[in-house]
Amino acid sequence: MIPPWASIHFIFDQEKVKNEILNSGALNKMMIATSDATDSGHSVWDPEGKFFSEDQFKKHSSIPYYKTDSATGLKNLVPGQINTFNMLNLTYIDSEKTSLNDAWKGDLKDKSRKPLWILNQHPWRWRNDLDLPFTKEVISQLPFEYLLTVRCIVQVPPSIGVVHKDNSYASNQEFYKNGFGSITLNISSGGANLYFINHLNSQKHKVNEDRYTCWHFDDSHLHCTDEVKTTRIQIRVFGKLNTDYKSLFVDVLD
Repeated sequence: MIPPWASIHFIFDQEKVKNEILNSGALNKMMIATSDATDSGHSVWDPEGKFFSEDQFKKHSSIPYYKTDSATGLKNLVPGQINTFNMLNLTYIDSEKTSLNDAWKGDLKDKSRKPLWILNQHPWRWRNDLDLPFTKEVISQLPFEYLLTVRCIVQVPPSIGVVHKDNSYASNQEFYKNGFGSITLNISSGGANLYFINHLNSQKHKVNEDRYTCWHFDDSHLHCTDEVKTTRIQIRVFGKLNTDYKSLFVDVLD
């Protein structure tokens, strides 16, 4: 079984990648990555705000959320008082028109919503409207046979990361079993940290992001961030591995 989180020893020039992303125009192409909300203004994944109830998470009810119009059934983005995650896929596939912008397909309500990297496990290609030669060079040094989704996730202050899951536990474990992995490059922590709850034992963990440049994270576990102080940038790289995944792990949180 693959653990929820583990550090990976991988050193790269974080500042150079950060500057390249900020200067590429990528932030102007990003979409808000948030969840549906309850009437109380909390994420549907934490409807009463009880899983992340500590003071540092109080602003979770102040971020943008989606609300479904009862008359039309359409989702509308309700603006918030502060920001949350913004994302952009740096790779895409021709067969999925939305893959340049979105990372999922389907709807949560009928349980059809799945990540595109789960639905399309053949090589993706780099988008051609961004100039990111150094970022690509860094990612080429990771132990992948080929890449699937490469997602850039940014938080610009004031911002706090919405409580959510990206996929189901069973689906992620199958993904790993079939030789795939998801490696996060920590470009800039922004003074914030990843928090997650291992749903197998209800243990809550804080990842001290300033200690690590790279890690594995199973995003089927409920997670969020506290509020950033400066711009936070992460790149999540999904792909077919060319090595044993567990052999990469150093520090483990489970």
